[in-house]
Amino acid sequence: MRVSIGVAAAVAVAASLLAGSAAAEAAPGWRDFSGPADGYGDLVVINPDSSASFFWGSGAGGLRAHPVYWGQSAGFNHFVALSDLNGDGCNDLLSRRTNGDLYREEILCSPGMGGQIETSRRLGTGWNQFNVLTSPGDMTGDGRADLIARQATTGDMYLYANEGTDLLKARGRIGTNWKLYRAVLGAGDLNGDGIGDVLAVDRNDSLWRYDGTAAGSLKPRTLVFGNRWATSRNAFVGVGDITGDGHPDVISRNAQGQLLRNSGTGTGTFRSTVKIATAGWDRYKALF
Repeated sequence: MRVSIGVAAAVAVAASLLAGSAAAEAAPGWRDFSGPADGYGDLVVINPDSSASFFWGSGAGGLRAHPVYWGQSAGFNHFVALSDLNGDGCNDLLSRRTNGDLYREEILCSPGMGGQIETSRRLGTGWNQFNVLTSPGDMTGDGRADLIARQATTGDMYLYANEGTDLLKARGRIGTNWKLYRAVLGAGDLNGDGIGDVLAVDRNDSLWRYDGTAAGSLKPRTLVFGNRWATSRNAFVGVGDITGDGHPDVISRNAQGQLLRNSGTGTGTFRSTVKIATAGWDRYKALF
């Protein structure tokens, strides 16, 4: 199976990722897709009909529905939130389709248009070989959000650094034996050092943190929550800051369809679990 980056797409994005552009200086906040940008993280969901839509972060610790649905016939099965890739001041998404193709989704964030897809560009094929695709933010120190992926058969973890010209550099292995985790999520900068970090949930339902190094690697893991913290939880998202304090938060869903929040402290730890929705979230096929 091949994993390729489309040449046409590479040319198309090259100009948009030049360092020092005015648009880059006005980049929106991590995972902020709303229009106009409000600085709060937002959530992507795949609906029962396989369309996708957003929930906006409220800034008060909750989420509010956004009435834009797209892609009923696109065959989405995964999304990755990334930074602004085309210099328009709006964050963009990567999407994977059921056939394994990887696309870049350019998201509008102008007033009245926030959350709508402007353009979809295919970037490569063969991405169904990965059972984790997520972005921790910048892991290489260049200010660009990077992609990490877990190979399903081996459990090896790879970094695809954002090159800024043809989107992704050749992959580098950053970990082995990540099969021991049932969930892996990019979480943004959790400890305030300016580098993206990774969270992982093991088979004993403990939560671990791997701090990024700016050299494209991960430090040894640190226990965040033990005591079967993740018991009955079946979805986890490093959603960005939804509480308005500037620190990335984590949301999760349990088997009862409730939505839960653990607020980030900015020092790599999280506050106690808070319920932010009492029911109904089990209707969504996936959360990102």
